[in-house]
Amino acid sequence: MTDQALVPHSRRTFFRGLGVAGAAAVTGAAVPTVFTASASAAPVPGFNQDISRDEVIERAHVWVDDPRPYSMESFDVGPEDDPDILWRMDCSGFVSMALAVRFDDNPTGLTTETLHPDGGYGISHSISKDELLPGDFILQKNADSSSGVGHVVLFNGWVDGGYNVLEQAYGAGGTTSRTATYPYDDLPAYHPFRYDNIVD
Repeated sequence: MTDQALVPHSRRTFFRGLGVAGAAAVTGAAVPTVFTASASAAPVPGFNQDISRDEVIERAHVWVDDPRPYSMESFDVGPEDDPDILWRMDCSGFVSMALAVRFDDNPTGLTTETLHPDGGYGISHSISKDELLPGDFILQKNADSSSGVGHVVLFNGWVDGGYNVLEQAYGAGGTTSRTATYPYDDLPAYHPFRYDNIVD
């Protein structure tokens, strides 16, 4: 489903609702590497609440078990199965969907920059490799990438050869579950983080 199919919002009002950071992420436009929440940003009722690790993984598996192609311009329903609750089909939209994180100025999910503790929304904090548990995420900010492109994946436990990663992968693969080496296929700019509302 594309943003042009969204009803009742027009494309213009949809992007206005996303805010600068969200609209740039959807359109692929160049943006600053540090974002802050708008002064009026507010959590969407029913989201941004305590969530268990099992719930995070179950939510992620809605797409892992029925893969979506990667897209920064397309959206689809998540576990809510509600056409009024759509998630962006890129890496950060997938992680936002799994964590059930939505703000009124980023209704289809946060970006790699805004999922980060420095991203202005205050939803996560840095952890160590040894603290990683299923439902945590591993992220590379745009600013830390040699290509200027960030990426974020869900950690789903240690396995032989590395860890099980759940991700919305760029390219034809889309949503996948696979084994990755730490921190993310041996790329050093990736770091582990924890959603502040996750419940152990």
